Amino acid sequence: MSLSVVFDSAGTLMKTVRAVFSRETGNITFDKETTLLVFDDKDRVLVLINAGNCDILSGKPDMPLFCWISENNISYAVSCGHGTFEDATRIIKNDSASTLQYLQNVVLACRAEAEKESGVFALNTGLILNLRRNMIEFIVAAAGYPFSGVKEVMSSLKEMGVGVFVASGDRQEKLEAAAEYIGVPKDHVFGAATPDRKAEIVSELQKSGFVIMVGDGINDISAFHKADYAVLTLEQKGRRPDILFNAADFVIEDIREVISIAERFL
Repeated sequence: MSLSVVFDSAGTLMKTVRAVFSRETGNITFDKETTLLVFDDKDRVLVLINAGNCDILSGKPDMPLFCWISENNISYAVSCGHGTFEDATRIIKNDSASTLQYLQNVVLACRAEAEKESGVFALNTGLILNLRRNMIEFIVAAAGYPFSGVKEVMSSLKEMGVGVFVASGDRQEKLEAAAEYIGVPKDHVFGAATPDRKAEIVSELQKSGFVIMVGDGINDISAFHKADYAVLTLEQKGRRPDILFNAADFVIEDIREVISIAERFL
């Protein structure tokens, strides 16, 4: 029987800096975890915007977000929460008060914060919608760079004959670039993966052997339950609900600990 390890990306392999703009307060903060914001309100939905920084920053600031998305053929997808693509489209289209400038501001703020820690990083953007309030509630950007030791972990696992995979809600283009840097094959990378999709990926890999799921957030909980073994990593500091700890077989504070965990099952 083979052994595979599936990693989440942001907060697990990548140290992540997040900027969150609140439509209600008009402020940008850097201490909020986006999936927890969604988890805190059952009517919230996280939508990933598949656009690069240049596309975002070169647009007209006063354009409503939906107009910018439509005119530039920007794709988007529900990454977390119980809403549908149709729900997301309806809310973004109707919220004409949310302009591209909000997204541009949060990207610039996130980039400036990330540059304090690293000169090399990848950046994602998204929207948190509220189905009950029928509005874009938060606009978010997240920049990430690999934790120390990530390359070592991937190399060691592959030398041990372990299959390494990445399943994340981040956009595919960003994930593939990060995966190439840390040594994960491109065809082992699954982007824009919802919590249910992560669980499906684990289930598919279980047809060939045991699967360990490594993650840090509430969007990994379905995959934790499906995997043979679940590893919760606390390397990215922040609040985590008790259900994550209850679902985990192992709790670690350094990604390099995954090597010794995998050795137990070979």
